[in-house]
Amino acid sequence: MDEYLSIKELAAEMGMDRSHARRYVLNLGIEPVKRRTPDSGGQPTLTVSVDEADFIRRTRKEQGFLGTGQTVSTETGFFYAIQIVPDLDPNRVKLGFADNVETRLAQHRTSAPTARLLKSWPCKRTWERTVMDALAAVGGRLILNEVFEFSDVDTVLRRADELFALLPDPASRVPVSDKSPLGGEEEEGAP
Repeated sequence: MDEYLSIKELAAEMGMDRSHARRYVLNLGIEPVKRRTPDSGGQPTLTVSVDEADFIRRTRKEQGFLGTGQTVSTETGFFYAIQIVPDLDPNRVKLGFADNVETRLAQHRTSAPTARLLKSWPCKRTWERTVMDALAAVGGRLILNEVFEFSDVDTVLRRADELFALLPDPASRVPVSDKSPLGGEEEEGAP
């Protein structure tokens, strides 16, 4: 029996794409290790131990994801800023997207019990990387895994307020022009 399971295999088993599975594993505080596996064609690929894989499966099941046969992914949620260790380094901030900010904060508190939510904003999942890059440009230096060290956290939060004030409601949809080949398709379900 193999000691390790690739993230690719685990993702397929759980009905997730590889990048989502990788982020999920990292968010659980597990650091995958690059190893050569039979399914990687001899190339190094990210792996977790069998025990870690069992923990990941159990956690997914407890969260209600396994056994449904479908991947649960929402397009809208929240962009958040969390101080990871406010008592030791208040300038160390985790930026990211979550469907549920309270659940995400609780996950961070498993490894950083004093983590504190600074602020969150309604956001589309597809905006996450752009917003993160825009905020990192405000005196941010990447530490690891979407955790940054900022010279002035208040300025970053103000910039995020300004940025999200410019963006539309994440749940809104762009109306379809009557000149579009899609015209009329959006109308059927409209009130």
